Amino acid sequence: MTKSYITSVDAGNGGVNAVIAGRGKQGYKSYYMPSVRAAATGDTLGLGSEWELEYQWVEWNGHRYITGDDVTKITKRGLERHTGSNRYGNELQQFLVAKALAELGVKSGEVNLTVFAPPGLFVEAREAMLERFMQDPPVTIFLKGDKAARHWTYSNISVWPEGVGAAACFVLDKNGKHVSSDILSGETVILDAGAHTLDALKFSDGNFNPEQLEHATWEAGGVDVHIRQPILRTVHKADSDFTNVTVDDIDRAIRLGTVSGDYTLKAGGREINLESLLNKYRTRYAEWVANNIADGVFGGFKGIKSVILVGGGAYFIADHMAEWYGDKLLDIKSHATTKGIPYEDMNAVGGLRLALLQSAQS
Repeated sequence: MTKSYITSVDAGNGGVNAVIAGRGKQGYKSYYMPSVRAAATGDTLGLGSEWELEYQWVEWNGHRYITGDDVTKITKRGLERHTGSNRYGNELQQFLVAKALAELGVKSGEVNLTVFAPPGLFVEAREAMLERFMQDPPVTIFLKGDKAARHWTYSNISVWPEGVGAAACFVLDKNGKHVSSDILSGETVILDAGAHTLDALKFSDGNFNPEQLEHATWEAGGVDVHIRQPILRTVHKADSDFTNVTVDDIDRAIRLGTVSGDYTLKAGGREINLESLLNKYRTRYAEWVANNIADGVFGGFKGIKSVILVGGGAYFIADHMAEWYGDKLLDIKSHATTKGIPYEDMNAVGGLRLALLQSAQS
C-alpha cells in the first residue's frame, strides 16, 4: 500500500517552516532550518566525534550540501541563497522543501504539499510553483545515515498567498474542521513580516480583499534589510575578528537569543552582545511598519476591527505595535485555535489545516 502524507511548507527567503500531519497535542510535527546551503564533500577521516567535526549532509541531484545552521558552523565559502520574485518553485526552493520533508520523516509514497507565495506576487508565482514542483517526479533525496535514497511524488500541490494560512488558523481546528468564531468578522488586517518581504492582507468577514493587492507585498520590507543587515554592518566595524561574520551568523544569534535571552555572538576569540543593536533596529523597523503600512496604507487601523501579526519578524515589533495600536492587535496566544503556535509557523500550520479540510471534503 502506498504511504501518503499531508504536509505544508512555508519555504521563505529567510527560513523554512515545515509541518506534517500527525498525532500529538497540536496535530502536527514541525521542522525549521534557515534557507541557505553550501556545497560539501561529506568526507571523513574516521576519527569519531571526539576529534572530528560531524555534520549532517544531504545529497541532491548528484551533489552534496550542508544546510541551515550547519552552514554557519562548517564553512563561510560558497554560501547559496536566493531571494526575490524569481525564486518561487526554482531548484533551490524545491531542494529546501524536499530537505524539510525528509527531516520530517517522508521516505517514499505520495505527498500532498501546500506551499506559499507573497500575495503581491501570487498570480505569477503560483503558476511557476505548480509547473516546477510537478515537472520532474519523483523527488529523490538522500540524507546522511540513510541506507537508500528517498523517493516520493507530489500527489497534489496547493499554493496559497502568505497570510491566508495564518487566517485559517483562527477558523479551523487542528483536524481541519471549522470552529465557531467571529475573530475574522468585520475588517481584519494580517501583517506577515518575513526575512525579505512584508505582506499586508486585508480581510472582510474572512475573505481577502483584492482591492488591497497593490499594497499586499512590500519587497525588501522584512527583517533582513531592516534588522539583520544593519546589525551585520555594525558588527563588521566592531573588530577585525568579526570581518568574516555573515548574515547567517547574525540570524542564528538573534534566533537563539530570542529563546534563551543570550544574544552573544562569538568569533575569533572575541564576542559581542547583540541585544542593544537588536533593540535599536527593531524599534526603527516597527516605526517603518507603522509609518508606511499601518498609518500610510491603513489609516492607523481606523475602522479595522483586528490586526494580526505573524511571521518571524513579529517577535521584533509586536510590543511596539501593541503600545501604539492597543487592543487592535490580537494576541495569538490567547485564542484556542492558535495557542501554542509560534508566529513563524502560522502560515504552515494554517496551510496544513486547509489541506486537511480539502482532504475531508474530497
